[in-house]
Formats: sequence, structure tokens, C-alpha cells
Amino acid sequence: MAVVGALPALSLLIGATVGLNAGGDPSTYAWIALLAAAAAIGSWWRPFERAVSIALAIGFLTAGAALAADSHRHALHTPIRDLLNREYGEFLIDSLGPGGRHDPIPSRAVLIEDASQRDGFASLRAETIALHIRGAWQPVDGGVAITVNGAAAAEHVAEWRAGRTIEAPITYRRPARYLNEGVADFERDQALDGVTLLGTVKSGLLVDVVQTGGFIVEAGGIVRGHVRHAIGRWIAPHDSVSAAIASAVLIGDRTGLPDETREALQAAGTYHVIAISGGNIAILAAAATLLMAIVAIRGRRAACAAILILSCYALVVTAGPSVWRATLMAVLYFAARAIDQRTGGWQTLSVAAALMIVVRPLDVRDAGFILTFGATLALLEGARAGIRLTDRLKWLSWFVASIVASLAIEIALLPVSASLFSRVTGAGLVLNLAAVPLMGVVQVAALITAIADNSASIAAPAGWTAHVAARALVDSANLTTLAPWSTARVPPPEIVTVVTYYGAVALMIFGRRVALRVVGASLWLAATFVVIGVLDSPFARATEAGQSLRLTMFDVGQGESILVETPSGRRLLIDSGGAPFGGSFDIGARVLAPALWARGVSGLDVLLTTHGDPDHLGGALDVLADFNPHELWMGVPVPGHRPTQDLTGEAIRRGVPVALRRSGETRAEGHVRIRVLHPPPPDWERRRVRNDDSVVLELVHGDVAVLMTGDISAAVEREVLPMLTRSPTRILKVAHHGSRTSSSQELLGEWRPQFALISAGRGNTFGHPAPEVLQRLEAIGATVLRTDLHGQITVETDGAKVRVKTFRGGDHE
Repeated sequence: MAVVGALPALSLLIGATVGLNAGGDPSTYAWIALLAAAAAIGSWWRPFERAVSIALAIGFLTAGAALAADSHRHALHTPIRDLLNREYGEFLIDSLGPGGRHDPIPSRAVLIEDASQRDGFASLRAETIALHIRGAWQPVDGGVAITVNGAAAAEHVAEWRAGRTIEAPITYRRPARYLNEGVADFERDQALDGVTLLGTVKSGLLVDVVQTGGFIVEAGGIVRGHVRHAIGRWIAPHDSVSAAIASAVLIGDRTGLPDETREALQAAGTYHVIAISGGNIAILAAAATLLMAIVAIRGRRAACAAILILSCYALVVTAGPSVWRATLMAVLYFAARAIDQRTGGWQTLSVAAALMIVVRPLDVRDAGFILTFGATLALLEGARAGIRLTDRLKWLSWFVASIVASLAIEIALLPVSASLFSRVTGAGLVLNLAAVPLMGVVQVAALITAIADNSASIAAPAGWTAHVAARALVDSANLTTLAPWSTARVPPPEIVTVVTYYGAVALMIFGRRVALRVVGASLWLAATFVVIGVLDSPFARATEAGQSLRLTMFDVGQGESILVETPSGRRLLIDSGGAPFGGSFDIGARVLAPALWARGVSGLDVLLTTHGDPDHLGGALDVLADFNPHELWMGVPVPGHRPTQDLTGEAIRRGVPVALRRSGETRAEGHVRIRVLHPPPPDWERRRVRNDDSVVLELVHGDVAVLMTGDISAAVEREVLPMLTRSPTRILKVAHHGSRTSSSQELLGEWRPQFALISAGRGNTFGHPAPEVLQRLEAIGATVLRTDLHGQITVETDGAKVRVKTFRGGDHE
């Protein structure tokens, strides 16, 4: 019966996935669902049991597809996008962007979450309801992530609570997108997650609260404020990180968590314990049940009281869908008990999943949805199997059940972790045995601290207990530092590998013959080795063989990164992207790594950083960790430059040789000659990074010469000009993103490249590439290819012909 009960949920899940990815007209799916429902009724009336099941499955599947397709369409094409596109242009998600520039627009929005204070600004999540354009308020809707700048934001952040309506002059912009093979469309993903646009307000003094929320919403904000105050009073003095962990576990506020702590927990596989979900709700449910028993409330009344407590908690915390998923499962469980029904875990999971898909069909693409239901299912079945193993040794049952359940979760979620996060970890199997109980201690101790805030004799020891448990939770993640092999970044597995993996697991569990289980175990082991990177996937993209030199200029925004692949199979990555002024976006892990994996690259021979500017160096640490280059090449050292020192220090720690390249050096890579044209040996110690210290390379393959210029200026171009090879075909990597200080008339007029490659960010504030540079390139007849217009650019040559392919459909020869 469990399988029959799970049929609607499974059909809805498959249908929602189809509707989300395939799109289509929702009404078509709806008509098919109605026909299937009619067929199910007719088959039940006859009765034809098998036909009923088939018709019901088709009906639920197409209903899920209709819901997802409709939600998908509305999420991507919101009224706020339409209005801004009509007024300023380029705001539609199907256009390349960036959105048209405009003055701040008076806007009215309802806050979805409490504001969070960051370094120098405040962050808000809101749903816009109106824009003041052309002298009138015009109704719109669409989620916006708002940054409020200035010191005044810190003074008013407590006023900006979830449920309140604000008015502020907001400047809107589209989220960044990076057009490379294998790289997610971040703008589309954020839209499906509810963030249509990004907004900026110059000062907190410009944000006015024009309406408060309802009674329940305001009460939830007061409770959250009290919890933050109590944590700040009794836990933060011990350690700010412990306070951040307590806030995350108790009310879902993870804004105070340092990035390094977040990354350490993610690498250890224990980050999930500080994200409010099933574990936290289970602890709260158990505490509520115990409290009811203490006050002699049992049976139906206790179940109803637990439902009320859990519902109130879900209204208070700010963790979003993950809380509602876990709360829904707990509420369904207690509701069944309230009507004297003893439902199994499968049935509760199925009903909860079905309801979540109906209410929020786009959640099927959310990592939390998959992790919540996948982990809960594995936990239930794993714990049950562990208990069966200790039938005769009851005193061991809890320990064995915990280990087996933890192992079951790791097995169930391994491909999910690799697909969604490009990470696998074996540390979580051990660490979760400690992390889950520690999370429980933090949650209970922090809850006591908040309740007993006015009683120092209770709040002080509870706060200290929460600190000790939180510190132990964070310190346990150090296992990955002591045993770095226990966690690794991996390319997302192909869908065939994932299907093989879960098919093999099903054979091992449900196979009735020993031979089937042996086959399942063999396939599972092979698929596991492919997922963790021990074996190469037979379905992976094969690296093309031949005599071609290939260059791939990745779209990394206002930065630069170019992969050089020689005919002999050597791979050289020149620069690694990054934001011009630094920033928190992880360009190496989120853009470069998937782009390189999509090219079939799992390792590098050389990583070259032309110079230390953040837009060329920003992703280097991640590249070093994920692709383990055999050598690190650099130019002129800058002793006081921290990012460069961090990179060289990490390279030395990993045993990667660091070499300084100087003009006059020549290397032969098969039929390709690589010459270093710049910089010469420095005759004075640099105090800062300079563009003119960029490493300049020339690559010559047959009749084709490629000039890689870094960020050099016209002065350095004149120095290297006499050294250049006058090959019949010439390709120029335009210096400094097309700045007017480079690509001089002397270089272009004398060397006359036929192809010019420019790496620049869409709508960048520098105006790159400069109009005069484009005019000079046009005057010599060069074919100009730009990452801001064309996305990823791939140039391939056999030494005679040159073929160019771009992400946005351009081909040249």
C-alpha cells in the first residue's frame, strides 16, 4: 500500500520536472489531466484496477506538468520586468541585457524577510507591489533583492521586518549571467527562486516603513528580535561564531555566519544541520510531546497541541520553504494521530511531497526539496534496517541505527550532492554522528536562553552550553583539513550515471534473486567511482584529438580567463577571472570550474596569472584546488600584495612549483611555440600591482600567431611590437578589456590582426570596450568577438585555417 500511496506524489514530481524543463502550454497538460481523470473514474466504475492506476498516474503527472509550466512562465515573465522593459529597455529575461540604466524609481514593496546587516550595507528581500512612473503609481509584482548602502542602514535595520511595506527610491538591475557551456544561467535560476531583479538604495534614510504587517506577522518579528537580543547578550560574548550558529539553528538567520565557517561546514557535509529543516522540527516536536506528557496532556489533545506549537514556530522563523516542508510532514504525522490513524513514513512523505508540489511546483528544482525528502526517506529506511540488525542486542540499537541511517543518507544523496554542489564528502558519514546531537544541544540551549533571558542564573549557563556545542560543531569540520582526501570537488555526473546509480540501488534493495543483487552491487560500485571521480565516465565528453591548437575565452564578466589546449594535450589556463574590485561571488567555483568540466578538463598543466588584479586573479585559489595544476606561472612579484601571497602560499602547500616568467623565454609544446615577450626582469621592487607588468605570451602554430596581452598599455605594446611574428594569420587578445589606453594604432596598423578577442562584462561601468578601440579594429578589417555580446568564444586552428565558435551561435572561418 505504501507504493500505491506514493504513486500520486511520484507522478506529480515527474510531471512537475517535465513541465519545468520542457515548458509548453499549461492548458494542454490540463486537458490531458482531465481526460485521464475521466478515464480513471470509468475504469474504477467497471472495475479495472490496473487501468485505474495507469490513468491516475497520467492524470497526476500532467497536472504536475501544467502547474510547473504555468509557474515557470510567471516566474520568468513578471509584470515588473515588463514595465521596466517598456520604459528603459532590455529588462526582459530573453534579452541579452543589461537592463537599461535609469534614475532611482520610487517603489513600494512588502518585505519577505527581516533585513540583515552586512559590512557597510543592509540586505532586504521584498516583493514589489508598485512603481511610481510617469507621475502615477503603477501596480506590479516581482521579487527583488535590495541592497541599502550607507551607515544609516545599520540604525534602521531593526525596523525593516518581514511583512512590513516600505517605500524607497530603488535603482534596478538584472542579476549577472555568464554565457558558457556547462555554466548555470544564474539570472534564470534566481528568477525561479523568486528573485526577479536586484535593487540598490543609496541610503537607509531613504527607506520609509509605510505600513506594518498583520498581528501574527508583527508578533513573529517581535519574537525574532527578542531571540536575537538574548543570543547577543548570553552567547555572543563567548564567541560571535557561536552566536551566529545559535541564530541559524533557532530562527534560521544565517547572516552572521562567516564565509569561512560556512565553507568549512559545507566541505565537511554538516552544513545542513544549521539550516532549519527536518532535524530541528523533529527536536521541537519531541520537546513539545515531552512537555505535553509532563503536564499530563496525552493522546489527541497532545497531538493538536504539538500541531499548534509547530505551526507557531514555522511562522516565527525565517528559513522559508525548508521549514514549511519539515513542518508539513510533522503536522501530517500529528494530524493522523489526532484522528487515530497510524500512518507509515512513506505515506506521510508522499502526502507532504504532493501538497508541496501543488502549492509550490517550482520547488522541485530546489536543492532543499530534494535533500529534505531524500534524506528523510533514507533516514527512515536506514534506521529501520539498523534496528533490525540489533534485534537481539537492544542496547546497541540506537548506535547501530544511527550509523546505518547516516550511511543510508550518504548513499542516497551522493549523486545529488555531486550534481547540485559539485562536491562529495566521506567526512559527513562520521561527522554527522556528532553534528546532529550537537545541533540538538545548540537548539535546546539557545531556546532556554531566549526563554530565560531575564534570569541570569538560567540564561548564563544555557548560553555557555550553546556556545560550547556550537564551537564543537564548527571544530568538528576541521576533519577535512586533517584529512583533505575526505572531501573533494567533482564535475556533475551525467544523467545516465545518476540513473544507473539509483537503478543499481533499487536492484540491491528489491532484487529477489542473489544474482540481481550482485549485479546491482557491481553497477552501484562502478557508478559510485564515476561520481567521485575515481573512474572516468564512459558517457563523458571526449577530448578531441588531432593537430589543433584551441583557445577558449570564457565569459567571466568584467574579468578574464582563457584556456589554451595544445595539440600535444597540454592545458594552460591564463588568468581566472574575478570582480574588478574583488567581491564575494565565487567566480572560480561557480563559473570557471563548470565551464572547464564542460570542456572535458579535469586537470591543468599550467595556471598562469598575468598580474595580480582581482579581475584576473579572483578565481585562482579555486582553480588551484579543483584542477591541481602541475605548475603556477607568475610575472613580477609584489611582496605586499595579499592575494598573490595567498595564492603562492597555497601552491607551495600543495606542492605546486611556482615559476616567474621573463621575456625571452621560449617553450615548445609539440608543434606550438610559446614565447614570453614581457615582462623583463624587474630592476626595482614593486609596491603595488601594475597592468604594465602583465605577462605577455605569443603562441605560434604553423601559419597562425596568437598574441596574449594581459592588461598592458600602448607603451608596452610598442616595446613588444618588434618581437612579434608576422604570420599570415594573426589573432589578438585585446589588452585590458578594450580600454582606450591599449590596442594602439601602432600595434594594430603594423601587426594587423584578422581576429580580435575581447573579454568584457555586459554593461560594465568602465565603458569597455572603448568606442575608439572598436573603430580602430574596424578600420583594419578585424573580426571582433566579445564575451559581453557572444559569450564563450572558442578559437581552433590546425596551423592553416582558423575556426571560431561562440556561445551565442556565431561561427567564423
